Amino acid sequence: MVRAAPSNSSNRGGIRSDGAQIAEWFGSIPFCTRYLLGTTGLITLLCGLHVVPMYQLVLLWPQIIQQFQVWRTLTTFLLSSLSINGLLHIIMLYQHSLALETEEFAGRTADYAWFLIFSMLSILSVSWITGSMVHSYGLLLAIVTLWALRRSEQTVKFFLGFKFPARYLPYALMGFDCLMNGGQIPFSMVYGWGAAQAYYYLSVELPAQGRLNYIPTPQFVYRMFGMANRTGPGSARTASSGRTTGSQRPGGDGHFWGSGRRMG
Repeated sequence: MVRAAPSNSSNRGGIRSDGAQIAEWFGSIPFCTRYLLGTTGLITLLCGLHVVPMYQLVLLWPQIIQQFQVWRTLTTFLLSSLSINGLLHIIMLYQHSLALETEEFAGRTADYAWFLIFSMLSILSVSWITGSMVHSYGLLLAIVTLWALRRSEQTVKFFLGFKFPARYLPYALMGFDCLMNGGQIPFSMVYGWGAAQAYYYLSVELPAQGRLNYIPTPQFVYRMFGMANRTGPGSARTASSGRTTGSQRPGGDGHFWGSGRRMG
C-alpha cells in the first residue's frame, strides 16, 4: 500500500500561528515600551549585520551641529550589540520599562513619554563633557533607577544570585560595568542615574511635600499621546505610596548583567 506523504500545511499553519502570536504579544506591549523595544532591536540588528554602519548613528556633536545629522540625538539611545550582553540589555529594558508603564504610569502614556524625553535631554545636555557616543545604557539606567526608587525595599537578585534591596540595583549595575571594563567609569550610566534622580525629586518628592512640580508634562506631549487617564492604578501615587516594599510584592526579580564591549 502506498501512503501519501504527510502534508506540510499543518506546519505552515503552525508557523503562521506562531507568527500571529508573536505579533499579538508585541502589539499588546504599551506604546513607549513597544517603541523602545522595537527600535532598539531593529537598529541593533541592522548594525550587527553591517547593513547600517554604527558610526552613522552614534552621538557625534560636530556632525549634528555642522551637518544637521539630528537623528544621532535619538539613535544614540537605541544602540546595543549582537551579543549576550546586548540581549541582557534588551531584556532589562523590556522588563523595567514595561513595569513602569503598566504600573506607575498606568493610563498615563504621555507622562511616561515625558520621563523618557526628560531623561534623554538630561543625558544629552552633559554628554559633551566626556564625549560619550552611545547612551543606550544611560537610558536603561534612568529607567532602572526610577523603577528602583518606586520599589526601594523590594528584594532583587543580581549576578551569581546576590540579593539586596532594589534601591541598590542602579549602583550594582554601574559598579559591575566599571569592573568589567577595567575600572573605566560608566559616564553614560551615571548621567542616566542622575536624570532619574532629578525627575523623581522634582516631580514626585517635592509635590508630595506640598510644593510645585517643577517639570510637569508639557502640553505638546499630551497632544501627542493624549491626556492622562487619572483612574489608572498608578496615577495618584505619591513619593511614599509609590515606594512598594518587598513584602507587598511576592518574590523577587532576577537581574543578570554582563559587559561585553564598551559602548558608551
